[in-house]
Amino acid sequence: MLKLAPWALLLVTPMAGLAAADEASGRWALCGAPLLAPVDDDADLVLKGETLRYDHTDGRLLIDQAVQLREAGLLIEADSVDYQLDADRGRFEGVREYRIAAGHLQGSADRIIREGPARSRYEGVTFSTCMPDNELWRLDARQATVNTDTRQGRARHSVLSIADVPVFYTPYLPFPIGEERMSGLLAPTLGQSDRNGTTVALPWYWNIAPNQDATITPTVYGKRGVLLGTQYRYLHERGQGEINASYLPNDDRFGDDRWAIDQTHDWQMGNAVRGELRQQRTSDPDYNDDFNNDFDYRSASFLESRAQLSWADQGFIASVDAQDWQRIANDESSPYARRPRVQFDYDPIQAERPVKFSIASAYTDFYNADASQAQGIEYNVAPRLSMPINALAYRFEPAVAFQHSGYDLTRPEGDTDSPSASVPIYTADASVFLERPHTLFNGVYQTLEPRIQYRNVPDRGQDALPDFGSPSRTRHYARLFRPTPFDNEHTEQASVGLTTRYIDNQTGREYLRASLGQAFYYHDDAPRDRSDYITELRLSLPRGLVFDADYRWDPEDADTNKLRALLRWRGAHRAAANLALRQQEDRGDVALNQITASAALPITPQWQVFAGVREDLEAEQTLARFFGIQQSGCCHSLRVVVNEDRRLADSAGRRTLEQAILFELELKGLGGIGDRIRPFLSDEIDGYNAERPYP
Repeated sequence: MLKLAPWALLLVTPMAGLAAADEASGRWALCGAPLLAPVDDDADLVLKGETLRYDHTDGRLLIDQAVQLREAGLLIEADSVDYQLDADRGRFEGVREYRIAAGHLQGSADRIIREGPARSRYEGVTFSTCMPDNELWRLDARQATVNTDTRQGRARHSVLSIADVPVFYTPYLPFPIGEERMSGLLAPTLGQSDRNGTTVALPWYWNIAPNQDATITPTVYGKRGVLLGTQYRYLHERGQGEINASYLPNDDRFGDDRWAIDQTHDWQMGNAVRGELRQQRTSDPDYNDDFNNDFDYRSASFLESRAQLSWADQGFIASVDAQDWQRIANDESSPYARRPRVQFDYDPIQAERPVKFSIASAYTDFYNADASQAQGIEYNVAPRLSMPINALAYRFEPAVAFQHSGYDLTRPEGDTDSPSASVPIYTADASVFLERPHTLFNGVYQTLEPRIQYRNVPDRGQDALPDFGSPSRTRHYARLFRPTPFDNEHTEQASVGLTTRYIDNQTGREYLRASLGQAFYYHDDAPRDRSDYITELRLSLPRGLVFDADYRWDPEDADTNKLRALLRWRGAHRAAANLALRQQEDRGDVALNQITASAALPITPQWQVFAGVREDLEAEQTLARFFGIQQSGCCHSLRVVVNEDRRLADSAGRRTLEQAILFELELKGLGGIGDRIRPFLSDEIDGYNAERPYP
């Protein structure tokens, strides 16, 4: 037995780069036993053999018969070792077995040759992350070289075998050492769908620079042709961005070229200037349904493109932005686009002053694809004075603003193309915060938070002004007290609300929050004297259960209401389940009545099932459903998902369930055949995290 410095570790550990360098907690938990037993000896390295010869004149070491090298995280068994310690060169012959804990890597080699401090060569080498007695997959290479200086390796004439059956050959296979990125082919994706037929994608990764990369993916669609997709990403000290673009020439089913672009860029220049660009565009409205992962049946009605440049300093805020929309689904109304909008605001922090002053202004050129709609330029300016009074248990803020709105219309709805209005806006906002220890639950206190806001906007001819409707007017509880910017609509109203919360006194955890509110209208021409009742409820239950709901109903018509309810459960071992209900009724007519359920449930550490369904209860039909299963072992995970959804109507106007099947085999430490199921599951099952280990 010989104890010496750990030069042998440097000889073989570059091979660990073939496996995943990061050893995530629990990654190899299903292997049943550790790849290497702990080392009891406290030496750096132990080298054993039947005979040992050492020539001190040239530093040559020779060991024959039953050679074993052992240290923490490393085991090598070979027939012989011939090594020159001074030159740091040598070879292991007949490597019957090697095991490297980093990356859970094991295999054998005809020989391992160290050619210098940074370069090693492996001949007749195999490796796998499976246990030695149960290899589901194995990679055999005629030769492999590793250079620790460049952090890169090369394998030649490599064959991947699964269950001892060769399935893939490549004459040349580059690979990174550790976590280093490197250009090269990635694992292919296989799929089958009614719409596109059999699909095969072969992505190629391009490591452009340390802060830039791209993935170029040609995808063969059996019923359409070849689509070329590209993803480019960059990261800069001043910003970051991503561009996704795809192009399919002469789609066999569509009869024309197809393309899409989706890009996002965010930049910051200094502390004051920020820039943003977001663009979504397709060649035709059906593109998303045909190519968006074969799964996305919930496409939006419009795709948005926008760009913005803003500056902020010492309470001054200036920005210019532009926005456009592309219709991709049938919709009765088209949203207004901004071409462009210029804003200038002044809202300084004035904590020490009793009176607070602010001003907001905007110049917007509104455009609508519907030529029958009014469009043109809108400009607003609104100075505001307020006197906020803040105390521990209450807050009161009276305010007065003066808003001027003017227009220069190209398609006016009224008698003039330049209507305008100048109106004062009076508001008073008051809220109280009360709390007490709860009498039934120890360590829990209850709050009572009433709030009332008065708003008065006199009638100054605002009814003649066009309504471009850009801001959302959807009513939620918070919207009762947050008027839309530049909303000068004639009104006199009081918004009243009450919130109660149950909070853990030690941790601050909120067990329950419930709110109820309503607006009351006092002006003579109001269409009604009060708004809908608006309620919100959030309940955090034991064992990972959370219930969310908001419900609104018309006090004058019980058959007009809207409900959204969601029950979520998060368990151990990546378990998650969701149940959602959405209902909307307008004067007795059911506009929406849908239920959605999804779940990811581990049956055993090796088996996990996934399922989801979306049902239209009014039409009594399934809108979408999916089912999947995952089988995992020590060194692999196998996933299959079958998805069905109703997307596009056929020539007769009927919507039928279309089916797509995806297959994914992950070889831990090597890669996978396909990588689209996990993103799909994360999108469809709220709370599911595919990266979290089972234990």
